[in-house]
Amino acid sequence: MAGTWWGTQTEMFGPRNAHRVGLMFRELRELSPNSLVLEAAVGLGDVAERLRRGGHRVIGADLSLDVLLGARTRSSAPLVLADVTRLPFRDAAFDCVTSAETLEHVPDDGAAAGEFARVLKNGGALIVTVPALEALRTFSDTYYEHLRRYTRAQLVRLVASRGFVVKRADYWGFPFVVAYDYLFMLPLNLRRARRPVQSDAGLRAVATAGRMRGLVRAVAGLFATDQWFRWLPIGVGLVLTARKKT
Repeated sequence: MAGTWWGTQTEMFGPRNAHRVGLMFRELRELSPNSLVLEAAVGLGDVAERLRRGGHRVIGADLSLDVLLGARTRSSAPLVLADVTRLPFRDAAFDCVTSAETLEHVPDDGAAAGEFARVLKNGGALIVTVPALEALRTFSDTYYEHLRRYTRAQLVRLVASRGFVVKRADYWGFPFVVAYDYLFMLPLNLRRARRPVQSDAGLRAVATAGRMRGLVRAVAGLFATDQWFRWLPIGVGLVLTARKKT
């Protein structure tokens, strides 16, 4: 977490992100060594770099040049400027596709899911995370430019209709991340929408706290106890694991 600004991009840094990425990598444990992985979209580059250091070959794709330039400072994986609905890769090129907090931003999420299927080998793995449940929509979704939130049934139907067999699709983040989102993230985003971080002492203080690895790990550890409630049909997000039909 050193060098990151929790106060400027809280949704992408800090304990919430660390916990969500951990959930993704739990699903990636079965991935064969030296697999070719597409990270779509690459975002900050932290997932791509972690995959690369874990012994996989990784390509990161993103529609934003600014995002790619930022990701380059965190990952040495090859990066490609690309739209997830029109990926510039051949059919059946990858062993795995990961897509974290991306589909909710894409106007045609079905086209994106179709492209994930096209570039995956038969039997290839898909790991997706998205925000869950329109009932949990707040100003934060507007701030992040979320077009939608998903139910489990909607997400499963989306990927199944593009040729995937869903292994699991679990809600995550109840009750502690839900409380965190409402009590911390929402007020923070309302504040960030009104003023720049550089001119707000409170936001700068949050940024400083976000660099404290011990604090981030402690809060992420609290979030991990949400696993006791995974059987409930509620959570701030969904983690889906699927395989392309053979």
